[in-house]
Amino acid sequence: MKFIDLFAGLGGFHTGFAEHGFKCVFASEIDESLQQLYKANYHISPQGDITKIKVEDIPKHDVICAGFPCQPFSLAGKKKGASCPSSGKLIDEVIRITKYHLPKYVLLENVPNVLTIANGSFWQYLVKSFADIGYSVDYRIISPVDIGIPQNRKRIFIIAYPTGKELIDIWPTKEISAPVSFETFLNKTLEHKLLEEKKYQQLVLWQKLIQNCGLPERGSFSLVAPEFGATYPEDFSKLTLKQIKEYKGAYGQSLYHCKSWTDVLEKLPAYVRKERKVASWIQPSIQLSRYFYSQNKQYITKWKQKLDKENNSWQILEWRGIRNLPDLNTHLIQFRASGIRVLKPQIAPSLIAMTPTQIPVIFSEKRYLSKYEAAKLQHLQSLEFLPQNMTKAFKALGNAVNARIVSCIAKNLKLSLA
Repeated sequence: MKFIDLFAGLGGFHTGFAEHGFKCVFASEIDESLQQLYKANYHISPQGDITKIKVEDIPKHDVICAGFPCQPFSLAGKKKGASCPSSGKLIDEVIRITKYHLPKYVLLENVPNVLTIANGSFWQYLVKSFADIGYSVDYRIISPVDIGIPQNRKRIFIIAYPTGKELIDIWPTKEISAPVSFETFLNKTLEHKLLEEKKYQQLVLWQKLIQNCGLPERGSFSLVAPEFGATYPEDFSKLTLKQIKEYKGAYGQSLYHCKSWTDVLEKLPAYVRKERKVASWIQPSIQLSRYFYSQNKQYITKWKQKLDKENNSWQILEWRGIRNLPDLNTHLIQFRASGIRVLKPQIAPSLIAMTPTQIPVIFSEKRYLSKYEAAKLQHLQSLEFLPQNMTKAFKALGNAVNARIVSCIAKNLKLSLA
């Protein structure tokens, strides 16, 4: 049983299919550094740009595997879709190879947004393109957490097969594996990056706030520190300079002595300077933060003096953790562009290729999740070689297909090919 691996990356498809005796007879990957890693790990040299490869030069095979580039269709990629044809149309290369070789199956992986991008037109295009060459399409949205791996990372898996052929049930079920604790994926003895001291101290301050003031009475919330002591109106776009000077800006700074609007805006939070009003997306958090301050004014007045105010996102705490467990040491942390996010400890967040700065932090160990631990979450722990650079490693792992899910599918496909 033979397969080819297109847009191969780190080889998630290769790992999953090889576990069930499939042989890779061809691979393609445009990134030269990933080509070298693929060769080192799998002992097969991937070809480069798939658009430059003649279909007749590709060996015969039973299955095409393709995790065609997802960024144009992901939330992280801001749904670029048709405006990003360089990778958005690479599905055409899969169709081209399928039409010539007529494999028994084509297995694709991408982000769920391919179903809805451009009002569903891309999905319609994909289904019609396969139908035009005699293939039907089925799909499932699967996350590693569905099969016992503690990572929340929904992806769509698409199977194309000859029209008229009965498709056996190839999809893994949630009962396939018992849930595994996230802690079992951690190994601090392996090489890892320590958390920067400035970030650590900021987390220590937020932890002290939680310990002394508790958490607001709600599930998920965001505390916006610049609002501690602020009184400026939510919409001050029509106020005069004289009127705005009656209020207090970020962290309770007086606006009374401001001589110009430039002076005023410098003392207001960054998120209200452009429009001169509070955006709807942050309005509930601002209202909550001001109320939280009013209930804990004495402690917060001293606490806020020590807070790092140079990094805007570090001044916002996004609580997505366990309500009755107000302790950062027992949660995962992410430094995101929107704020410091506190996550439930049982499941790792999705590894995202476009935002390597969001690498999860294990606060209790004062370090980042290592690339080896991330590889295990992607069921790629068998790889001998990973990118040396941490950012490049997480980008590659974020782009990789989860090999455990692939393995479950490959196991079922093998039965139909036997």
